[in-house]
Amino acid sequence: MTDVLKVRDLNVSFALHESEVHAVRELNFDLREGETLAVVGESGSGKSQSFLAIMGLLARNGKATGSARLAGDVELVGMAPGKLDAYRGKDIAMIFQDPMTSLNPSLK
Repeated sequence: MTDVLKVRDLNVSFALHESEVHAVRELNFDLREGETLAVVGESGSGKSQSFLAIMGLLARNGKATGSARLAGDVELVGMAPGKLDAYRGKDIAMIFQDPMTSLNPSLK
């Protein structure tokens, strides 16, 4: 099976005042064609921040390191926001936690 998304050593941190808060440390997973990935965990465990980092949507004080490769050859972590726009919505998307405000039943 072909890798759709391969994440290696993803770290997410936030600069706060004179310190740094680590939200995600060394996340690794492979998502292959035809598979479904469910990410579950307690509130504040870093689920949303992990995928916001992969999509380049972290808050201004956020920083992501590591690797997230789309289709084996497109490195998402660190990609310029303008270039990421070509992939967002077409190849990668995020459904936020409140589906009533995130999903529109009239759209594909």
